Amino acid sequence: MALAPQIATTIRSMPDRTKARKLEVFVLHCREGQQRLDYGEVFTRLSRARTGIRQLEVGEKLLALPNMRVRSDRQIVEFIAYEGPVGVNPLIFDASTGTERFERLTGTQVVATRTYGVIDLQYHEAIIEYNHRGAKAHDIAALLEEIGRTVGLGRQFAVEINPTVDDSFLAALDRFGRIKLANMKVARPNFDWTDNYDGLSQVGVESNGRTVDLTVAAHRNDSLSKDRGIVQYIRQMISENVTTLKGASIEGVREGETAETRISLANYVVHQKTQVEVDANGHAVGEDIQNKLVAFLESRRRARQR
Repeated sequence: MALAPQIATTIRSMPDRTKARKLEVFVLHCREGQQRLDYGEVFTRLSRARTGIRQLEVGEKLLALPNMRVRSDRQIVEFIAYEGPVGVNPLIFDASTGTERFERLTGTQVVATRTYGVIDLQYHEAIIEYNHRGAKAHDIAALLEEIGRTVGLGRQFAVEINPTVDDSFLAALDRFGRIKLANMKVARPNFDWTDNYDGLSQVGVESNGRTVDLTVAAHRNDSLSKDRGIVQYIRQMISENVTTLKGASIEGVREGETAETRISLANYVVHQKTQVEVDANGHAVGEDIQNKLVAFLESRRRARQR
């Protein structure tokens, strides 16, 4: 009996071998001009590209997708994206001595962060781990697009990965008593600009554009309409099954408050929080987080089929 307190103390002192992760849901659009694409064929070609092709330098960072697997039997793509600064040697600080040193890297090495994700080829949906330091959805879209053009999917091959918006964004929008400013960014959909939003469509078509970024500000001490114009556009696009809305924000004053508030669609992406195993280096165990991504994807599939 005397051993019980000691055992309990030992268990409490054991290090936590899991970390919290947020898995975010996005809508995937792939297109090549006016051509409709077979997503299974597209991602099979992307996955077969040489490793050296599956990378892209953007500004001062390197993006890479060396790991991409198409599981045709389940219509799923699994991938790991890497992102890291180019030309930066890691600084190592020793807390016990208060000293520092640089770890020298070769010209092809970067200190990278991994981002895990899966793609549902059936419902054109992507679920991507949110990683503060790692590649974001727009980075992965840019990289997939570059790989696709390189392997011959066409000069106009384009990839958009747009957020799936949680209903709580609309609830937060409804709390505003006065809306001073509204912004929205819309991407061209899979096939072509639609007629649902005549003004935006006209600008997009006539400009041969890829995205339309619209900001509307109210008159001083006045409010934008809550049920017409840009605010109504935002509401409608969020309600669509396959949204083309890349981003949106609202600024104003909530009912019963005097301070100004800003809400951004980026903070209202549909997601699931989960605990994932970590290895001795403090990084997520790949098999564990991929299994959780696939499980989340399949749960969303089942919900669609009810």
